[in-house]
Amino acid sequence: MLRRMISITFICVMLSGCTFKLVYNSLDFWIDYYLSDYLDLDSQQQDALEQGLESALLQHRQQQLVVFHKLISALQTDLKKPLTAEQIANYHQRFTQAGEASVLVFVSPIIDVVKTMSPSQVTASLQAIEKEMTERREERLSKSPQQRLEDRYDELEDKTQEWIGRLTKHQKQLILNLAQLQLQQSTMFQNIATDNLSQLKTILKQRTNANFSSSIEQQVKNILSLKNAVYQTQLDEYLAQRFVIMRQLNESLSPQQLSHLQAELTSLRKDIATLIQKK
Repeated sequence: MLRRMISITFICVMLSGCTFKLVYNSLDFWIDYYLSDYLDLDSQQQDALEQGLESALLQHRQQQLVVFHKLISALQTDLKKPLTAEQIANYHQRFTQAGEASVLVFVSPIIDVVKTMSPSQVTASLQAIEKEMTERREERLSKSPQQRLEDRYDELEDKTQEWIGRLTKHQKQLILNLAQLQLQQSTMFQNIATDNLSQLKTILKQRTNANFSSSIEQQVKNILSLKNAVYQTQLDEYLAQRFVIMRQLNESLSPQQLSHLQAELTSLRKDIATLIQKK
């Protein structure tokens, strides 16, 4: 539940073009829609969730969108020269922090509703989460390593081309390197997901405790920022390698590709400005 909701919110915040404005304006609906797979709420709880998410969207528009607008503007200025690995790491941290703040706005009304759930409702939610995790694991294992690599590469290639346009042979190799790096760490990420679920089970048993909200919020932050006590060294090494590949990709951009990227970022920034001004 947490991982999927977090992913939906963060991805929606970073979408571009007309899709961004369309999805953003109905973000409360989409979060509620996807949560329905995990939360079997009664009518009173459902009404409370809908009202809470609607208020959260208004709060996010007023408080958080400006942060992304400033970050994108700063990134566009720095992109006039190739970014260093340190700059890429810095932007990763800053966008992650903005993402955390954004997601926590929407997590708050969800926490309020979860506090009112009965033990049977919590059990049903956890079973739904475990079922999806099992299905995803089985789907992954049903594919050969080569198939998984091709799927991951295709996904990364499509995303990259949306931002910079047609890729060169060298850039495709860099994307392949990134796909291989991510798949090399797939077991670690699976273990972290299992650990997150175990932590969630423990936290949900303490719904009446005063620190329940802060415990959920901390878990959300850990998921978004790739923090895990057991695997932190491995996670840091993974991020460092990813930043090197991203630097190499940035250095490889042609003037046309850089222009394409700047145009995409400008479009996104203008869309955000329009949303900020909306009353």
